[in-house]
Amino acid sequence: MKLPIEVVVALLAGLSCLVAWPSLGIPVWALFIGWAWYFALGATPAVMKSIYLSMIPGSLLAVVCIALINFLSSYMVGMAAMILSVVITVYALMQLLKIPFFNCSLVGFNSFSTIFAVYYGGFYPHDGTQVDLLMALLWGVIGNALGPVFGYLSIRLSRS
Repeated sequence: MKLPIEVVVALLAGLSCLVAWPSLGIPVWALFIGWAWYFALGATPAVMKSIYLSMIPGSLLAVVCIALINFLSSYMVGMAAMILSVVITVYALMQLLKIPFFNCSLVGFNSFSTIFAVYYGGFYPHDGTQVDLLMALLWGVIGNALGPVFGYLSIRLSRS
């Protein structure tokens, strides 16, 4: 027996909170962002490819941006370092979004901002070492990547 989509989404939303379990600590809001992509892009299995491929440049360029901010902050005022780093990496993102298999700007920009939020919000296991930025990347990507799976399940398990 399949349930109405409203019930399925509510139940899956509750279940998704388990990723935030203290031993995991994946930000559930990152999962919700990926889930929203699935619905915004048509809610079909075909959108998965576009989502996962477009996450790559957004997520990686966010890491480059944060590393560049950290590096340039030694040579200039923090805000100037941030502005310059964002200009450089967002320009690169815009260029990469022209490539057909990376061309979903919604996902590219959201994954970029997710990594910023995960890193600067401390939503990942961190210890103050060089590994922190990679851990933030991993936690953000895992959260975003689980979202489309929940989106798919929302449709698959409902009678809609």
